[in-house]
Amino acid sequence: MLHYSHAGPRVCEIEVSTKSNKWTTWNSKNVKKIEEHIKYDLEYDGYQVILERVSKPGKTLCSKPFTWKLEIDVETLDDDAEQPAPRVLVGSRFKVARSDAKVKTIQSQIEKVFGLPKGCVCLLTPENKKSNPRSSIKKLRRKWKTG
Repeated sequence: MLHYSHAGPRVCEIEVSTKSNKWTTWNSKNVKKIEEHIKYDLEYDGYQVILERVSKPGKTLCSKPFTWKLEIDVETLDDDAEQPAPRVLVGSRFKVARSDAKVKTIQSQIEKVFGLPKGCVCLLTPENKKSNPRSSIKKLRRKWKTG
């Protein structure tokens, strides 16, 4: 979706399989869990999603793929219902930083998304010191968890 023009909804299929010993068949409970995860992840990023099951729940083994058809569209915020407002992405302000991202990259992205001047965002350590820009987000999170 990163380079998608958003001219209309994007339609795709997704297949999921697992070799977990805890999941043996694609019963209704397992299928519903996956659907909730798919919807949560996409809606968290600001997309609207419609899920349609291609496969049917039943006794099919989870090692075999279960298929869904997805219709994904961008949510918009309209300031004034009478005048057509420009489309504004909702989810871009709420994305979680990837663990392997560098601190400098995330600081720059925050500035970009919120329209802030370059260099004004600084991620801090629990000791209230500037985080190393070359450090990963994973390391910074670990510092915050351990104190």
